[in-house]
Amino acid sequence: FKPYSWSWDTGKALLEAAATSINPRVAERRNIRMANPAAEKRTSLNTIHCSYQMVAPGEFARAHRHTVNAGRFILESESAFTTLNGEKVLMEPNDVILTPNWLWHGLGNESSEAAAFWVDFLDDPLVSALKTIFFEVRDEKYKEMSINEDSPYHIKWRDVDLWLEEAKHDPEGRHGRRIELQAPSIPTMRLYMERFEQQTTTHPLKSTANHLFVCAEGSGETEVEGEMFTWERGDVIAVPSWKSFHHRAFSNATLLEITDQPVVEAFSWYKEEFL
Repeated sequence: FKPYSWSWDTGKALLEAAATSINPRVAERRNIRMANPAAEKRTSLNTIHCSYQMVAPGEFARAHRHTVNAGRFILESESAFTTLNGEKVLMEPNDVILTPNWLWHGLGNESSEAAAFWVDFLDDPLVSALKTIFFEVRDEKYKEMSINEDSPYHIKWRDVDLWLEEAKHDPEGRHGRRIELQAPSIPTMRLYMERFEQQTTTHPLKSTANHLFVCAEGSGETEVEGEMFTWERGDVIAVPSWKSFHHRAFSNATLLEITDQPVVEAFSWYKEEFL
């Protein structure tokens, strides 16, 4: 796999075009896959993957469940929601919604005007390689569901923003102010939020884990093995295993990090070098 980045501006335009021809009643979901440019690859990296996804105004994508662990980082939402095991969970910008292995989840949008958009992140390359993918669908009466304001699968941005303000700087300079998001329900991935002040540059690091970074706010660039990838809100950067990388913030900025480090650690294969 190669280091790469995907543009939210491009992804949003593709989704808006797809909304005129792709019906989730037929296709289950409307998404734009972030396929790595390395030859014959359909996923972002070899164990973790991202896609851009949307639900149009007034639309509901029926519930399904699968053995793939997944989550979504919300980019735009006014009145959109996820159903989780028969309960509604409202989606606000920068929230993280988890949909772990075999949890029923549907997607709806009660706005009459504004589409909802997010970044999906999944471990489907790993589950596919292990030949353990199972999938089921069901219909739900989402209009009759109660709203769960305290779901264990809902990581609210308003909380994360406060935690980041209280977080300490990494004394070794490998990261900005970085916190781990508690997501024990998706054991194949670890999630972090990392905040940088303007002009912050981290020290280069490489490890045997794969990393996907989603820009939550601000702008900057990530250098991977000498190749530069600029980013702003909604853009995604892929850093494959054992590739040296560091970040540089052009403005105050925050990144969501998704890594397969728990899988690598489970077999005692995790190594890192601080360069």
